[in-house]
Amino acid sequence: MTGMKKAIESHLNITLAEDLGEALANGVVLCQLVNHLHPRLVPFIHVPSPAVPKLNVVKSRKNVENFLAACRQLGVPEVSLCSASEVLFLPKGLSRGLLLLLEALLLVRAPPARKPPALPALSRPPAGFGAFYVLVMLLLYLAYRKLWG
Repeated sequence: MTGMKKAIESHLNITLAEDLGEALANGVVLCQLVNHLHPRLVPFIHVPSPAVPKLNVVKSRKNVENFLAACRQLGVPEVSLCSASEVLFLPKGLSRGLLLLLEALLLVRAPPARKPPALPALSRPPAGFGAFYVLVMLLLYLAYRKLWG
């Protein structure tokens, strides 16, 4: 568990609370981790403010559900996913399900970038190009002869 805490801290360049379960329960750090690994995958994260330092259950659940949806989108296997309740109501420390999910998430690679569609290759010039080229060269030759006579 200490290894997972250090891995998250190093990815996000932050220091988490001693109780990792408490630090992850509102889903903020989980969403930030996904966005660090795969930018803008979670488009909106509910974060605490100085006026309201603790997120309510609805906002925390939304964060956790967004995190789980992002994990699915990244291809984390269903067997590695846990429930939102398992994250929201963590006992002291981490549940085994969340620990497995975080390990799977850190192993998932970014989806391959889409390649632009290939342009059709021209194996030979279009029909009639040879005749056009010869005509243009002939006109240039005649213009040259007339000017320099």
